[in-house]
Amino acid sequence: MKDKLFEEGKNIPANVRRDAFLQRQLAIEEQTAEEYKKAGIKPLSYNEFKIFYETGSRKEYEYEYFGHRRLLNALSVLAIVYEDNEEYIKRLEDALWAILDEFTWALPAHIPEGTPIGSCVTWIDLFAAETAFTLSEILHIMGERLDSMVINRIEYEVRRRVLEPYLHGIKNTWDTLNNNWAAVCAGSVGAAFLYLADDEIKAVLPRIKRTLNCYLDGFGNDGVCVEGINYWIYGFGYFTYFAQLLYQYTDGNENLFDNEKVKKIALFQQKIRFKNNRTITFSDSGDLFIHRSGLSHFLADKYDGMIVPDDSGALKSEDDACYRFAHVIRDFAWRVPRTAPDGAYTNSFEYFENAAWYIKKTELYEFAAKAGNNSESHNHNDIGSFLMNVSGESIITDPGRGEYTAEYFGKGRYSCFAPSALAHSIPIINGGLQTDGAEHTGEIIRADNESLVIDFEKAYDDANLKKLRRNFIFRESSILLRDEFIFDTEPEEITEHFVVSDKPSVSDYGIIIGNTLMRYNSDAFVCRIYEKTFASNYNRNKTVYIIDLAVSKPLRDIVTEIEFICKDREKNHE
Repeated sequence: MKDKLFEEGKNIPANVRRDAFLQRQLAIEEQTAEEYKKAGIKPLSYNEFKIFYETGSRKEYEYEYFGHRRLLNALSVLAIVYEDNEEYIKRLEDALWAILDEFTWALPAHIPEGTPIGSCVTWIDLFAAETAFTLSEILHIMGERLDSMVINRIEYEVRRRVLEPYLHGIKNTWDTLNNNWAAVCAGSVGAAFLYLADDEIKAVLPRIKRTLNCYLDGFGNDGVCVEGINYWIYGFGYFTYFAQLLYQYTDGNENLFDNEKVKKIALFQQKIRFKNNRTITFSDSGDLFIHRSGLSHFLADKYDGMIVPDDSGALKSEDDACYRFAHVIRDFAWRVPRTAPDGAYTNSFEYFENAAWYIKKTELYEFAAKAGNNSESHNHNDIGSFLMNVSGESIITDPGRGEYTAEYFGKGRYSCFAPSALAHSIPIINGGLQTDGAEHTGEIIRADNESLVIDFEKAYDDANLKKLRRNFIFRESSILLRDEFIFDTEPEEITEHFVVSDKPSVSDYGIIIGNTLMRYNSDAFVCRIYEKTFASNYNRNKTVYIIDLAVSKPLRDIVTEIEFICKDREKNHE
């Protein structure tokens, strides 16, 4: 049974010879290998390990940690493609040895401070589980091409750090989670058992499947991943990788793909792809549409209606800052020749009832909005927010993820810009912002091709606010936003707050944002525009622009109207 696992890996050298995309990826791996040949493999240091506990910063230790995996990916691919190159095998053994030497495979950010040393070593987080999967799979592919001592140590360390703790029933926080952690951790641990301890798989498989079911329970029947495209790739990717290994191991008797919800989740990817590889950036998502080409090709063969995006959005070796081997090796193994898809999206909308998302695509513009609640996985305080692209250019934006630090995932999360209400195009009422919590909700009460209506007064902790209804009216070349406010008594302040990608400019007709005019009654508002730069991720800063339209005369019962007019319709904005 084990010899059937990842049979597709045998095709990698032939796949590279016929696939220009894979040849470019191979060239990147060759450059990486050369870079490390000169610089050597830097061991992970204790002083970088403890920085997270001292300052909350993750990047110093993780840069070197993921550098080990970057080199491992490169040398593994090169050793597989160039089967007779002994130098690559020897250098791969050194890369493996460096990871086997690591004190723990888990990240400091995931190990509570003060954890006993022995428990640190056996702590199974996302990356410890992934490392066990990676080492087991490399051993399976390479076999006896590796030195026997390296083979024995891989088997020893994977068993000591991951398999034995799991086999003996040590509880993990992710065992019952409803997000990507459940899929990545359970899928990776399950894969390691299949590769290295298949005689024990029966003992752990029920537990692994329970955790994978918890992951699926995090989705509604609409298949939406509220964590966004990055976490869809991550969680559903690892669900798929384990499901396929289990399918192969059991000769198809265990088929986790034969599930209507799983199919809906698979099709989610294509529904959030916009022109110019833009995407929906609700939650801690990146701001571009990306995909793992191997995963996309595999799912297209598995499910009717699955579209393989072209390679313009396909992740390359350097695009994943965590250098996940399971993704990379399946890009090389699972791609097959196929006709490029027609990327046209015209005059369609989709309403995802479980997630409370709405998406509309026309030839001219693309639009997305959400309701839901402010206690979602990777939550942002963003009920009622929306984004809008015109002719493939971002106009109203959602900045997506901020820099991951202790504060970002701690009590100070909403003091960070990205997850706060200030990063989203939603009203500010009496100086108050939306706050987090499952009790802060919004409801889509109408969703069709012509309009979208959201009630979201419950998203605010303002006893004076009795009704907040947001109406979007979709026209051929414009979108009209109408907000209806009802208060018990006259409010002190109402500000329509918008986050935009390009620096806006004020004209006689309104505010110009890229190729769009934001038109409103200038007598009804006081306009303020300012710039905001914030830490995004891995030493990157991101800049957006804020447009605040403060209502000149707030009333107890008031309606505001703002229209976004696409330039193609009224070139002079008159």
